[in-house]
Amino acid sequence: MRMGLRTCGGSDRGGRRGIGGVLLLVGLFGGRAAPAGGVDRGVTASLLHEAGWSGAQALDGGLVVDQKPVPGVGLVAFRGRLPLGPDTDYDRLWSLLSDVGNHERVGGRLAESEVFRREGARIEFYQVLKPPPLLGSAQRYWFSHTELEQAVGGDPSHRRRCWSGLPAGEATALRAQVQARYPSASEVALTHGCWELRGAAGSPGELRYVTVSDPGGQVPASLAALLTARTLPENMRAFVAASRPAGG
Repeated sequence: MRMGLRTCGGSDRGGRRGIGGVLLLVGLFGGRAAPAGGVDRGVTASLLHEAGWSGAQALDGGLVVDQKPVPGVGLVAFRGRLPLGPDTDYDRLWSLLSDVGNHERVGGRLAESEVFRREGARIEFYQVLKPPPLLGSAQRYWFSHTELEQAVGGDPSHRRRCWSGLPAGEATALRAQVQARYPSASEVALTHGCWELRGAAGSPGELRYVTVSDPGGQVPASLAALLTARTLPENMRAFVAASRPAGG
């Protein structure tokens, strides 16, 4: 695949145990921070809208990745759609997607994933990406707000977790601690996205992952897009694989 971008996560306990949901080699990384109070509904509405997607690339297993520009953000978003078989454990998959604090265990790309505040379905967390081999300056971390939605549109099989980057003025002490632990890492400049799970046991369903981000630092937009295009399908497959029983 060849495109670019960023991602995120969720757990009800603040341990350093998760990947972050995604990360997408950072979602890959961002856009603009969330408005005070949560997810940027304007950006996520654009990401979730069916119109405007183009450049579809078909990959193994029926996975399709496409992209579109996001108005008001000035960046290109990427979307993955992966069909799921009737043997998929949707509850297990949703549990993994929403357990942000344990995302570090999925896919092996995160150094840390920690929830530091939770109020019901509203979660605030940070994740730290492991530095790519031979490119320590590319290490990134992000602070995000995410919200869990069940029975979207009245459909009990439709579940969704969207996120936006936490505004710079929030969690300043914790941000400083993370920066001190990872002095060569840069905070992602912008990140928005959603995980969507559609389907019920015994019937075909679909996993969707859509994200737009700006890694910040000196990463060229073309390189960020290339990394996102590669990591987006890897992240999706990692979550599906982790939802299967051992040896399954």
